[in-house]
Amino acid sequence: MKKLVVKKTALDFFFRLGLASIFLANSLTAWISPNEFVELLKNNLMASALANPEFWVRVIGVNDGLLFLLILLGRWRKVIAVWAAIWLITVIYVTRFEPAGFIEHIGILFLIIYYFTL
Repeated sequence: MKKLVVKKTALDFFFRLGLASIFLANSLTAWISPNEFVELLKNNLMASALANPEFWVRVIGVNDGLLFLLILLGRWRKVIAVWAAIWLITVIYVTRFEPAGFIEHIGILFLIIYYFTL
């Protein structure tokens, strides 16, 4: 049987597609099912003090949509990775280190760190 050879550029694209898809899913959730985020944001004093939760849901939708597109394009990797990491650390703070969400977010944060190093 022949070995399956995948070019490095294809592997890079598939990694970016997978990482970007996480942000796409989150962006779509913010637009399609905003109540999932509204309840979470209402419970955070800092987020509620700065603006109403509905505003933050729109920010989440736009931000995650932009991160999806920019990661998929693969340009400005370091800047985009830092932006995504800061955003994700903020999400961890807002979700108050909820165990299941924390583990998921840490996993994504490590993927972003790997993306930074590529």
